[in-house]
Amino acid sequence: MKGLLKNNFRAVCANAKVFSVFLLLTGIFTAAVISQSLVIGYTMIGIVGFSINAAAAAKNEFISKWGKYKLTLPVRRADIIVSLYANLLLWMLIGTIFAGTGVSLSWILHGCPFDQKIDILSMFTLGISISLFSGAIFFPLFYLCGKEKSEALLLISLLVAGVLTLVIVNLCNDLFAPGITGILLGNVVLFIGSLSAFVLSCPFTVGIFRRKEY
Repeated sequence: MKGLLKNNFRAVCANAKVFSVFLLLTGIFTAAVISQSLVIGYTMIGIVGFSINAAAAAKNEFISKWGKYKLTLPVRRADIIVSLYANLLLWMLIGTIFAGTGVSLSWILHGCPFDQKIDILSMFTLGISISLFSGAIFFPLFYLCGKEKSEALLLISLLVAGVLTLVIVNLCNDLFAPGITGILLGNVVLFIGSLSAFVLSCPFTVGIFRRKEY
């Protein structure tokens, strides 16, 4: 498992380096100006962008034939799938750190970019939930439909994740009373829902992968 995790991490590194430079430059600009919209956009791009890069690495493995070669190694198919899910979580954490750094610099230079400080928590919960839903949808679709459709599947996963997130947010707004308590409960429901989908998706993808022949 340790070797699989290292391999998956390195598979994302090339794209992640380019994306990191982009985030660094946009982060400096975001921190330099006063714009709530920029802060929100930077946070979403940072968290979701790294997660999407991690998910896309699954296709690169099959293009390079490494995905098939791994099947000849003394590892279980379940470990291969679990390592992909763990890799997405790792890169999502890296994206969250980038986003947190940018938001912190903006806060230090210009003060809190939102009317309520609790809104920052909601913003990060939103980005993390979209990332988790995207991974939960993409990986089973990828192994079910094949690598040839990976770009379309990635886009579909991201769009569906966004819709699911908005639906949950709207439902929580209707169910919970306005105020900090309602906002916190909404964040908890959104995070638990997306995390549950991500966790349940893993064994489902393992089941699909075990039945595939290459």
